[in-house]
Amino acid sequence: MNQNLRNMEYAVRGAIVIRADELAAEGKKILYTNIGNPHSVGQKPLTWPRQVSALVDLPADVGVDHPQAASLFPADAIARAREMKGALGGGTGAYSHSKGIRSFRDDVAAFIASRDGIPADPERIFLTNGASTGIGSILTTVMAGGKDGCMIPIPQYPIYSATLAMLNARQVGYALSEGAGWSASLASLESSLASAKAAGTNVKAFVLINPGNPTGQVLDPSAIEDVCRFCDKHGLVLLADEVQVPPPPARAR
Repeated sequence: MNQNLRNMEYAVRGAIVIRADELAAEGKKILYTNIGNPHSVGQKPLTWPRQVSALVDLPADVGVDHPQAASLFPADAIARAREMKGALGGGTGAYSHSKGIRSFRDDVAAFIASRDGIPADPERIFLTNGASTGIGSILTTVMAGGKDGCMIPIPQYPIYSATLAMLNARQVGYALSEGAGWSASLASLESSLASAKAAGTNVKAFVLINPGNPTGQVLDPSAIEDVCRFCDKHGLVLLADEVQVPPPPARAR
């Protein structure tokens, strides 16, 4: 593996971004790619979700019930906004259930069941304000002391190392093999876990980032199954970040 990659610090914010901000303040044109914002490189926002969001946020009399709404918004966006406003009890801007609106969790459960063919319980689904909030909540719950640790891939997305440092918990890195398409073998996982335990770390969780960030790899189903079995064997909480399973190969006709 490239030692520079193993030793690098992947910083979403840091010295490079600070310098970029300074140059931008001087009038230089800066193309920011540190936070994965597709709009900054020219991608247009998706129209339909913005239309629905606008109609949900607007008061009904100037939104879904406005006389000219049908001429400004497509019918399906208006219908979806009405449905969402009903689930919200009128509109946005107020507290909701700590798990998220039940109707929205029902939609998520239905999607999971349709995609995976496995029933999903909306009462076991929690909606968060972005992935970072969910990650922080789970790690805060799981990491209880200075000797608790979490296995994270190296290279990794820095929210994990930063959150573990903030919680005074231990980072247990497992190396991704560049030569093997940025995958991790069961042998390397066992080795990382054993080394951490020998150092007195109480390893309680495992982070799987797929597609990889910043490596970009997509693990095949067998590799994901290996990780699941590894976590089950050692009683580790599995944090699955952006899980994506490649479609099965097409069958010959």
